[in-house]
Amino acid sequence: MANILIVDDEEKIRNLLSMMLERKGFVTDQAGNGNQALAKLYSDTYDMVISDIKMPEMDGRELITRMKNEKILTPVVFITAFATIESAVEMMRQGGVDYITKPFDEKRILIAVQRTLKLSRLITENREMKQELQKADNNHDIIMQSKKMGEVIELAESVASVNTAVLITGESGTGKELIARYIHRKSNRNGYRFVPVNCAAISLNLVESELFGYEKGAFTGAGARSKGKFEFATGGTLFLDEIGDLPLESQGKLLRALQEGRFQRVGGNQEIPVDVRVVCATNRSLEAMVNQGKFRQDLFFRINVFPIELPPLRKRREDIVLLAKHFLKKITCAENHEITDGAYRKLLEYPWPGNVRELANVIERGVILTRKTGRITSDTFSFLKVAQPVKRVINIVKLPPQGIHLHEVQWSLVKQALNAAGNNQTSAAKLLGLSRAKFRVLLKNIEGGNGQQTDNDA
Repeated sequence: MANILIVDDEEKIRNLLSMMLERKGFVTDQAGNGNQALAKLYSDTYDMVISDIKMPEMDGRELITRMKNEKILTPVVFITAFATIESAVEMMRQGGVDYITKPFDEKRILIAVQRTLKLSRLITENREMKQELQKADNNHDIIMQSKKMGEVIELAESVASVNTAVLITGESGTGKELIARYIHRKSNRNGYRFVPVNCAAISLNLVESELFGYEKGAFTGAGARSKGKFEFATGGTLFLDEIGDLPLESQGKLLRALQEGRFQRVGGNQEIPVDVRVVCATNRSLEAMVNQGKFRQDLFFRINVFPIELPPLRKRREDIVLLAKHFLKKITCAENHEITDGAYRKLLEYPWPGNVRELANVIERGVILTRKTGRITSDTFSFLKVAQPVKRVINIVKLPPQGIHLHEVQWSLVKQALNAAGNNQTSAAKLLGLSRAKFRVLLKNIEGGNGQQTDNDA
């Protein structure tokens, strides 16, 4: 509940206001003059101040002046008698948001309080937003010297100033969100929120309510209206990461919101206008998904107005040493750590399938392994193993003239893989060049009634 500071040199007036407000559930505190109020404002947080204008020691005029000088942004409502309304109006010019006349009318007080508390919430949200933006600027540096990344930055800068849809593509870990944030910071929307949404991490039945919000009673558990990410990002940038994982059913709603600039909450009929810049990212081929019927072609055309492709780390090796030094500097417990030339050579030789994200994790692991010595050498990175490519064997089975039963061949190979892997499905899947999920589907299809029980992986 809101916390309100009441400032007046008359104790009876302070107590009367406190009783009125506390009866409505507000929390109140009191000060007898501006000096006392200022001391409380230094030590505690209040949602608003109700202050008399005429007081001994420090009056309302000096109080609001001192608050402005000290950058105390708490909104102030002034108390005034009918004879001093002109003074109250002058105080509003100085930064007050409203005034209450004596004698007090409880309804008028509550109206002024509720209106001021709305402003207080906006001030708080704005302050938090600026802190988030500052944090984003400090924590999302783009470290690079390679020509390929230089070209990416040029593209990002050229599109930042126009409200065009951007599609950022690249492997996992290449820094797609970093570029999206860079575009936001360079745009005229940088005073508003950057709202990231990982489409792959949202439950299928919650995608639309997450993006567009929902009305009270729209589904079980919807006890109150809730805003979605589109409304939360109003004025700013909405970053839809892993857009290729968005269900087909939700793609139509997204397309309509982008085309018409409006949407409906789940369970609602009201058309809500939307003013956001949408930047999408994916590590999948959306064109291939369109051909397979897994992604809407019209949505693909809508989001792919300005494509930016991020190169994998192995194709921008000039940045590896710079990035390694940057990540080392960011680790608080690594002030005295150093990376040897041999360790850098090892980093340069590694193919980096996990890209920049993997490099950051490798540096952190290296710091942990060398806490005592503070010296990261090539031996420290001995855990970086270069995977040997699987040799494709052609014509491993020669088809006899009379033909074969494919089911039996599959079952034989699956049994051999399981035996070789000690009944461990993950290891057996690797022997057959399959993911564990695909191996389990194959096993289920061919087991029939005489399949054997395999151990579940821990």
